[in-house]
Amino acid sequence: MEKLREVIRDDWSAVLVDDRVEASVEINGILSGLMIGRDREGVSFSSGRFFLFRKLKKLWAISDWGRSGKTLNLMIPAGKKGRISLRLDSGNLLKDISYYGDLHRFETYSWHWLRGLFGSCGSLFLPRTGYYMAFRVSEACQWDSSEKLERVLSSKGISFRRRQRLNYSEFVLRDQSSIVGMLSNMLMFKSSLFLEEKALLRSIKERANKVVNCDASNIRKSLESAQRQIELARMLLARGDVLKLPEKLRELVHARLENPSATLYELGQALSRPVSKSTVKYRWGKIEHLANTPLKNEKGG
Repeated sequence: MEKLREVIRDDWSAVLVDDRVEASVEINGILSGLMIGRDREGVSFSSGRFFLFRKLKKLWAISDWGRSGKTLNLMIPAGKKGRISLRLDSGNLLKDISYYGDLHRFETYSWHWLRGLFGSCGSLFLPRTGYYMAFRVSEACQWDSSEKLERVLSSKGISFRRRQRLNYSEFVLRDQSSIVGMLSNMLMFKSSLFLEEKALLRSIKERANKVVNCDASNIRKSLESAQRQIELARMLLARGDVLKLPEKLRELVHARLENPSATLYELGQALSRPVSKSTVKYRWGKIEHLANTPLKNEKGG
């Protein structure tokens, strides 16, 4: 799982833009997924994802606000342990950032917004079976991020499940093709290739396991059948009924006792006149029938 986190983190961090609108929309997406706090001095956003703020600084320099000289007011905990906070003191600045979150106006940039949101509150998981991507959006966000995310996913035909968890909404995607498609559209190509590689390896392992299980099941059934036949042969010997069997059936009984672990096919090939598996199966059925009825000195079979 740590490998997956590293791939996601590095891939997301490496996707950069050079357009101020793209950068501004992605910044809104990032802030939309962060924990938010308010006091008399302004609004603060916080997260324990340090890589998030390194990219935020790069996007900020490209955006309208960075070009106009406004700086990010980051508060980094001592030893980089804990949560980094970003304080925005200007009401006008918040309105400007909110403007770029209007996806009706900036519909063609919705993937940039989703990429920003994924960086701040998105995760990808690979449990023992299946795959799922999750967005955990805080209900404290002032920009209706949950409703916005629901509209964006629905508009793109992406299947998801939404559920309420304490003070946040969780959006879960379970379909692998949808997840791979989202990663690709967010320009996170390494992550999408990583997921497809994992899916291929899982498919190969599952197929191999099915083959092994099938073989093991067939071997078990073959051994159980052989054991029943051996017990039947020994019973016929003990009763002296083997001599009363037709020659072909008598030979098959002796062949089984001499080859206790042979398959029906192998048993058929061990006879003086080799026969098919189906013939061996038919003859054993006849032996079982005769073993349960009074035997006479009959020929044929």
